[in-house]
Amino acid sequence: MSLVAPNQVFKTRKATQYPGAHCGLFEVSMQAPFFPSSVALVLSPPSCSYHARVASGRRQLSFNSNGNNIYSLNLTQEDMVFGVDLAVEEAIEELAKSLNPEIIFLVSTCTPEIIGFDATVLNLVKERIHSKVLVVKTNGYACLHHQKGKSEFLLSVVELMKPLEKKKKHVNIIGLRSLRWRECELVQLLEKVGVTINAVLPGAESLAQIESASQAELNILIGRGTLQLAEAMSEKFDIPYVEYEQTYNTQKILENYERIAAALEVNLSEDLKQLLDKHNEKVETARNKLKGISFGIGTVEGNNIEAVNFYTKVGMKPLFLQTREKVEDNNPYMKELKQMGIEFPIVNQFYGPDLKSLVQRFKPQIFIGHALGEMLEAENVAHSHPMTSENGPGFIAFNQELDNIINLVECHVKGEF
Repeated sequence: MSLVAPNQVFKTRKATQYPGAHCGLFEVSMQAPFFPSSVALVLSPPSCSYHARVASGRRQLSFNSNGNNIYSLNLTQEDMVFGVDLAVEEAIEELAKSLNPEIIFLVSTCTPEIIGFDATVLNLVKERIHSKVLVVKTNGYACLHHQKGKSEFLLSVVELMKPLEKKKKHVNIIGLRSLRWRECELVQLLEKVGVTINAVLPGAESLAQIESASQAELNILIGRGTLQLAEAMSEKFDIPYVEYEQTYNTQKILENYERIAAALEVNLSEDLKQLLDKHNEKVETARNKLKGISFGIGTVEGNNIEAVNFYTKVGMKPLFLQTREKVEDNNPYMKELKQMGIEFPIVNQFYGPDLKSLVQRFKPQIFIGHALGEMLEAENVAHSHPMTSENGPGFIAFNQELDNIINLVECHVKGEF
């Protein structure tokens, strides 16, 4: 199993595609609406503003949306030459006066960061309004992954937190991007044994919830981009944290829960046994219905090599993997796939062909991962969008993703897709 050499199998893409998949503005655009008492002001050229609105607009169309709170301050050529300080102050005051949000996230992009934007100029406007103003740098020109935008966005809220006395068995959940977080498996398990969810970030419904995040005795981290905030809260408020790895591996899901249970000194074993039994039944059902179904895979909520390993064991046939990061030969899931005799091309998203080219060449029945659904539909390929962020990590998200894939495959076979 080797990396596909773009100059041998496909023509290399010579020019940088814009906007790149690395752009942190995309992640901020998806995160901002989860703070309903806030607005986000994007400081950028019109091209960036357009893509930010498209990204947030797609989220707004889903059931996991509470509307759009993103506004744009489009930079002109004159702004590039003479600076943006005055325009930013006026825009912030206008938003504060007309909408009266508790928080204004000022989101800067590559252009103002390169020409220079001094956040200290906001000190005067902060004194004139009631809204709290937080600066978020998306650093698109300086990073290779959009998760940098997520980490910077989450980190910004630590500035609002107040030092408070710790409350026993109160936890914060960082990275659970869902309006239905009360229905998530993790939340329900913890509340059943007497644990209180102190704050969900993003997702805090008010400034007061963010301010009181410091009273939790534990932070639970879900997904990438959460560690920076957790480390800041650990240093500032002495709050320990436990990482909940988003995984397709049954044993790792159990280990996630065991670490949390140990940190909180609670017993989850009986409930976990019931969840495990239901999960094993679901996997057997999937194995009977998905055998021989071909798939391509891209970015998922977790490790995509691990996902390939799981779906291959269910009986599906991998045709290609598109990834942003290098896959090492000593990856344990890669080794296991090789031992099973499974070979498929691994294509770097930045240097290899685009997804449309891969789909047209390999013709999978279904694509698993983040992608433009319209393009896949035009190519007659079913699309399973990762669901973990909406349903929370754990067995329930795993099972719902399996149900979704089974349903898509059945509709595709019947011609209902």
